[in-house]
Amino acid sequence: MLEKKYKAKGTYFEFNGNLNRTLVIFVHGFGLNCQMWQWLPSNVYKKFDILKFDLYGHGKSINPPSTPSLEMFANQIKVLIRKLGYKKAILVGFSLGGMIVRKFAHLFEKNLEGLIILNSPHKRTLIQQNSIDKRVKQAENKGPQSTVNDAIKRWFSDEYILSKPKKIKLIKKWILNNNPSFYSKIYKILAYDINEIINPVKKISCPTLVVTGDQDFGNNPDMSKRICKESLNSKLVIMKNLKHMGLVEDPKQFGKILENFLNQFLDIKK
Repeated sequence: MLEKKYKAKGTYFEFNGNLNRTLVIFVHGFGLNCQMWQWLPSNVYKKFDILKFDLYGHGKSINPPSTPSLEMFANQIKVLIRKLGYKKAILVGFSLGGMIVRKFAHLFEKNLEGLIILNSPHKRTLIQQNSIDKRVKQAENKGPQSTVNDAIKRWFSDEYILSKPKKIKLIKKWILNNNPSFYSKIYKILAYDINEIINPVKKISCPTLVVTGDQDFGNNPDMSKRICKESLNSKLVIMKNLKHMGLVEDPKQFGKILENFLNQFLDIKK
């Protein structure tokens, strides 16, 4: 079993595997880093080669080498796949990460084996768009500290916030550690670049799983249903009583959903 933690062309990544199984790549959300996946049960990771990494401008990776865009982040993934010597991968994307993996699917379909899209947006209503517009302006003016508390309230139930203070403090720390000058620029991708990936001319052809929480205001079940319609082979799961960070609040349930979907790839040869 090979374990690596290092940078490739400025990207910090963590790899665990033996280089001959199906590769699963986890793509975190805006303002976070690859450590967000740590609470998923180990069963999710046991049967595959696993790659977790920090997006440009997040965690231990370098600042964006060019103007931040979905294509830039999709290319970041492509470089990592090539670096490790794989031809294809299954991508798991959360929130902004879900937008990035859909962009990857449109650009590099031949390198994609499967897709898991978690709590990710589609075209917003006017109320939803006004809400994120406000947050982007706050981020431009005052940086991550202006959005972090509201983010926690949107992401977690009140009960969870009160019962897990250490975990909430850690996640806040991740957000606050972002470079303010790039934080708002990347936030704009989440807010305004959705039209790049919705209503594609060619639907996504690989097996696709779409998951969200029924209380995730900005990435709600209706959006997830529309994402599913843009795939030829999709499955939808709506989790009850969970907001945006359901995969952290209820990792066992999320882990089981991911594990069941990933099992179909165990007999596929690269």
